[in-house]
Amino acid sequence: MKYYLFIFLSFCAIIPFSGCQSQALRALIEPQEWTNYAVTEGVTCTDAAMIDGDAKTRGYADGRWIHLTLPTRKPIHRIVIRGTNIRDAMVYQKLQGNGRWQAIQQVTNNRGPAIEMRMSVVTEALRVYISGTTDDKHRARKFSERHNAMVPQIQLGRAYAHEIEVYGFVSKAVQP
Repeated sequence: MKYYLFIFLSFCAIIPFSGCQSQALRALIEPQEWTNYAVTEGVTCTDAAMIDGDAKTRGYADGRWIHLTLPTRKPIHRIVIRGTNIRDAMVYQKLQGNGRWQAIQQVTNNRGPAIEMRMSVVTEALRVYISGTTDDKHRARKFSERHNAMVPQIQLGRAYAHEIEVYGFVSKAVQP
């Protein structure tokens, strides 16, 4: 029995390196190339400066929201927000149907100038709710009669990003 297992494992190890492998197998083994959907034609965003491909420009959120819409449904594997003051946020994908949204990624306590998120979703639109920025200013607590307690006072900063990148894999046609 061990002899047959050894032969089988040897066969499995040799086949990928032989010249008789199929194009489909090669497509699986070859490294994938990324494409940034955000800079393609037909993509819209809350502020076009966030998706213009220029890291020097700065785009601002609409209040606490950023909306990004692709012309068609695409498989998304990575989202990068560069040059941002976003500290806390929730990222949503649009589901097929009547405007339903699903939370797919939460960002908490970001201290750097970029946020990188990995996921695997297929959607035509993303939105980001920003619950905190590094520019938010916390003031002394104030007594609230409504809550009958001391409530923190926060002056909200304006959320921005220099660039938003939305990545998927380049489609490679399998040749016979």
